[in-house]
Amino acid sequence: MLDPEVDGPNDQASLLMQRGIALMEQNSREATEDALRCFDEALAVRRALPYQEVPLLRFGLAACLLNRADALARLATGETLDTLLDAYDESIDVVRELPMDEDPRYPRRLAIAHQNRGLVLQQHGRVEAAIAAFTGALAVLEREESQAITDLASLQGAVLMNRANARLAYGAPEMAEPALEDIARAMTLATASESDDLTAASIGLGARHLRCRAAAGQMPEARGDGTVPDAIHELTDTIDEALGLVRRWEQRGESRFRPIAYDLFRFGVRVYAIYQPQFVEEFIADQLDPTQSSAAFVESEEIQSAALEAQTLLLEVEQTKS
Repeated sequence: MLDPEVDGPNDQASLLMQRGIALMEQNSREATEDALRCFDEALAVRRALPYQEVPLLRFGLAACLLNRADALARLATGETLDTLLDAYDESIDVVRELPMDEDPRYPRRLAIAHQNRGLVLQQHGRVEAAIAAFTGALAVLEREESQAITDLASLQGAVLMNRANARLAYGAPEMAEPALEDIARAMTLATASESDDLTAASIGLGARHLRCRAAAGQMPEARGDGTVPDAIHELTDTIDEALGLVRRWEQRGESRFRPIAYDLFRFGVRVYAIYQPQFVEEFIADQLDPTQSSAAFVESEEIQSAALEAQTLLLEVEQTKS
């Protein structure tokens, strides 16, 4: 842009947006309130610009609207669901008018707006509508013009995870299979880079964690002849893969996945104890071997707590045998 009457205010709005985003990262109520004021000021500036004629100005306006909606959703004081949805819907309406094939940021912004709208709907108990919003986000990401988005696989994986979670929360039996399909797709998208990319690792581990949560309520009965159902083999493979990935990241000093490791360690011990008790001790030993992860991981509160529970369970199993 060359018009100083546009460039000056637009730069001012960009500074306000950057300040607001930095405040949001502090993740405190006071900072979020300050961020909302920044977004409101930026929005007032950008509404006065000729965004109808200039796609980049329209994109900037959409960014203001979406960040403002996210701040309102995080604060959630005195805001009705309709108010929040109106904020997201306005951002969707603005970005939808952009020439999607001219810049991959445009479909990316549209997909994120649909996804964030879905998260708000789910938080307010409107699970069916949330599923529809996530489906809308995926539809945007599957368009031809979206294939140039640099983090397309990560975005698709995140939306699939959100839709799977919503489908499982919906509770209807017919939602179980589609949810598992979403989880499988998210895992596939993450596999190629989850050992090197933290975002992909978060998606891959989150998908496996969700798969285990879904399986926990549908465990087949242990067979008297000692054979193990295929579903259990698949489940233990999922648990072992996830914990192996956590341990590899721990070797690099990355500890953010310990809560997932805690849950999967505890769940894995129980699954092995029921279906393949001969492997329980080996499974526990893998998690407590610092050469496979780190001393900090093994000595952490999460892993020590899970190990204590595992040893208690082992004693119960031995007492049952005797």
